[in-house]
Amino acid sequence: MVSAISGSSQVTQYSSSSSSSNAAQEAALEKQIQDLEDQAKAITDQVKAAQVQQDIAVAQARLDALKAADKAAKPDQGQSAPSAAALRQAEFDGEKTTSSNEFWM
Repeated sequence: MVSAISGSSQVTQYSSSSSSSNAAQEAALEKQIQDLEDQAKAITDQVKAAQVQQDIAVAQARLDALKAADKAAKPDQGQSAPSAAALRQAEFDGEKTTSSNEFWM
């Protein structure tokens, strides 16, 4: 009978230590899951940030293209139109520069 009682006591001790070990494993696994979820969120945030950077680059390229198109459509005032000094010199020389000085004296 003594052996049956001691055998029963060992099972209780094993069960008790097994529960303790399971609790520790559960806690470690819960922490690991939380860490992995945090990593997944950080990766997701990085992917989102990369997508936003890509969107920014596309928008900047479109803006640059629009600015270039506007610049190409509008002649540069300094190059295509005669300067004010050149117009004054032409008027002084008596040359007809525009219809506005048609009656120049």
